[in-house]
Amino acid sequence: MHPAYSYLASAPLPRERGGRLDGWVIPVKDTADVAGWPTSWGNPSRARVAGVTSPFVAGLLRRGAVVDRKTVSSELGATVYAERPGVSVLESPAYPGCTPGGSSTGAAVVVAERLHRAAHGSDAGGSLRVPAAACEVVGFKPSGAPESGSVEGFITATVDDQVALWGAAPRRLENLTVGVLTEPLFTPGTRVAADRIAAVERAAAALSSACTVRELLPYPGAAGTYRHFSARIAHSFAHVDPLDNEYIAWLREVGRSVSNAALAEARRHIAALPSLLRAAWDVDAVLTPMLATDPPPLGFFPSLSPADSFEAQTEWTPWGSLFNLTGAPAIAVGPLQIGGVTVDDATVLELARVIEPVAENWRRQRGASA
Repeated sequence: MHPAYSYLASAPLPRERGGRLDGWVIPVKDTADVAGWPTSWGNPSRARVAGVTSPFVAGLLRRGAVVDRKTVSSELGATVYAERPGVSVLESPAYPGCTPGGSSTGAAVVVAERLHRAAHGSDAGGSLRVPAAACEVVGFKPSGAPESGSVEGFITATVDDQVALWGAAPRRLENLTVGVLTEPLFTPGTRVAADRIAAVERAAAALSSACTVRELLPYPGAAGTYRHFSARIAHSFAHVDPLDNEYIAWLREVGRSVSNAALAEARRHIAALPSLLRAAWDVDAVLTPMLATDPPPLGFFPSLSPADSFEAQTEWTPWGSLFNLTGAPAIAVGPLQIGGVTVDDATVLELARVIEPVAENWRRQRGASA
């Protein structure tokens, strides 16, 4: 069994034939329940056999997809890497020896290795988009669930595959304004690699033929957003058993220190964030790098203290979690990210089609220089 799979069933799950996804073989992330299968949440010590299949997976089966295996995840989806004892440590097919990102780690690897056209994953702070960028494929976080921040979606080889999976209708792009942001949003002063900024600039030029494009700066209050996001993430682990995971133990302790007043303030700020962005930026969508730099080598994040690791993960991905907080759609296409401010999922996918050739050229150039 390929190390990116955490479970392989003896036979595919029963499905409805003739649906829109008939012919697709889609592995599911090992944070999703499938009745009769183990869910381990990235740690074999957490494994339990699920009694009920999750609604998202059930929806795949109703639409005809073949589901017969699960993919490796970081533990409890807590990190943008997946390295722990007892679980296969994967490397990025695009950056050998380096992290493939997370938490939908196995999903990105099997798509990047062309084992599947698509793999299921989830995204609470970039967990579809970060590994897609680290493996130079496509990860789409659909709109929804700003109160919890986590939604389910897919990693695919192409934008067209995302469009097909979601059944998205074409959208017209004229009269749209896209903002271009290359400064780090939540970690001011973080170095952003020059070649990733250049890729964004080329994508902006491609978009300028279809819509208005203009440069942005981080919005006022971005530092406060990061503080509130951090409080909400930590608080979600306040009652979690860390087992043997030092990082999750740290998150739990930080989460327990978040007061009710601080949590209420975070919720108010997050609820107001979509309106704040519309007023501050006055754009329909935002183009950014997805990652500030190339993926770090395996072992980098686990070598840090939990607090330093949390900061380093944010420095590597300083734009992604904004769209979890607003509930807006966002997509990583190789090194690039486009997130919505006023536009819907189908429009973000249409914008992604425009910038996909830039990402493809990025891959070719990096392959030629390797």
